[in-house]
Amino acid sequence: MKNASLLLSFLLYSCLLSAQDIFEEFQKDPEASYISVSPKMFEMLGKLSINNDDPKMNGFIEMVQSMKHFKVLSTKNPSIAKKMDVWLTNQLVETDLETVLNLTEQEVEVQFCVVFGEQESKVDQLVMFVKGAQKFADQEGLDVSNLDFILLFIEGKIDLNQVATLTEIVDIPGGNFLKKMN
Repeated sequence: MKNASLLLSFLLYSCLLSAQDIFEEFQKDPEASYISVSPKMFEMLGKLSINNDDPKMNGFIEMVQSMKHFKVLSTKNPSIAKKMDVWLTNQLVETDLETVLNLTEQEVEVQFCVVFGEQESKVDQLVMFVKGAQKFADQEGLDVSNLDFILLFIEGKIDLNQVATLTEIVDIPGGNFLKKMN
């Protein structure tokens, strides 16, 4: 029984670590672009003096202060993209992450996955995987690099209504392309 609980603990721990492995593996790779925003940065953003009369901004500040992880990995390299795809597939099998939306438009594939939170409009994790973004960027005349494949990972108490505002403020790779797709 003790060995079984030890094995279970190890498996759970390795599942938690795997959520970060893909980002750590390629964070210094010259063929990838990597952004990681620390919880301290979100804490600092939450303390900015912003007009508190706007309920939308109050909700945004609340969400920002609850953030634990915000990571983006983007690349044009198909072998890195394949590893990103495998990582996402493994997360869908091994964790509570589930796909809630698949979208294909203008040869761009976007997959949104979440771990649902306690409230209907909030999630504990949000993962977005984009394939083929460079074609769209080229068609729209957007000046971007390392953008064909984008993997976004956000963890915290995420209000889905506030994600667009967050991606705009942090200026993630592909943020312009996501705004144009809407």
